[in-house]
Amino acid sequence: GKAGHIELLGILRVLEARLFGPRTRFVIHELTGDILSVQGKWDEAEGQYDMALPIAVKHKLTTPLARIYSSRADLAVKKGEMDTALSLHKKALEMQIKLRDAQGAARSYNNMGYIFIRQRDNKRALEVYGNVEELLDSEDSSDLTEARIRLASAFLEMGEMDRARDHAMTAHDETAQNNQEKLHARSRAVLGRYYARIKDNDLAMHHYSGALEILSDQSDPRSAVEVEMLLGQVLSDAGRSDEAAQHYLDALSIAEANDFRMMQGEILSRLGEVESNRSQRMDYLQRSLVVFRELGAVDRMRDVQNSVHRVVMGH
Repeated sequence: GKAGHIELLGILRVLEARLFGPRTRFVIHELTGDILSVQGKWDEAEGQYDMALPIAVKHKLTTPLARIYSSRADLAVKKGEMDTALSLHKKALEMQIKLRDAQGAARSYNNMGYIFIRQRDNKRALEVYGNVEELLDSEDSSDLTEARIRLASAFLEMGEMDRARDHAMTAHDETAQNNQEKLHARSRAVLGRYYARIKDNDLAMHHYSGALEILSDQSDPRSAVEVEMLLGQVLSDAGRSDEAAQHYLDALSIAEANDFRMMQGEILSRLGEVESNRSQRMDYLQRSLVVFRELGAVDRMRDVQNSVHRVVMGH
């Protein structure tokens, strides 16, 4: 069945925003924007955020305004407009710091770090990740655990292995204590990747299967896609490409049923990595390109084009 967010969109579309007070009007536009964003209708989503923005400015809704700047920045990243995204994140950050919103600020810094990594600017990436570490040290709060997991994941990507392990371990223990099931699963997935990197396959499998056990208990379609993608990743890391492909195909059918466009593109590009048959590989990569092109995901398009190039050159 179609996911609840599609029904919700129908309800939001019928509501006449102008009949409500500013706060409600703002929420209608923001929610509509969020859902359109998930569906990959980025220009429409942007239009909704642009309607929400002046309401927040006029009525001094500072927290919602910071949120809108963040959402707009996320869209800019998806479209590959990195400089626009950075300036929007900085706007959000100014407000988050004024509001003493540690959770929001940590998210902005993490997102900026992601952009700097994409731009191969590790020096600035390490600076903003340092800011996240400072926030984690100064605020003792389970609200920041998600930021810690993202930080661990980023350090792993940058080859900062010890820092990655320390944060993943801390997140693992904190989420276990606070019964944050889904975040616990994500911390274990990062630990699994860490151990796979250092070639300790037993510990890697131990954490991966722990993560999967939790995620497979979640009933929402997004978690189901994440589970299949994680399984695909694990099997692909272990060199078992055929089995990996099977899980990616399962992920693809759930993502298609729920209209998760961005996820479809990601899964197709991964299928293009694990498939051994050359023409089938090309087919997956081309389909992935089509999805990213329709979405306007310029950044991911470039990545996939490089993969296509490698296949053509026979690598």
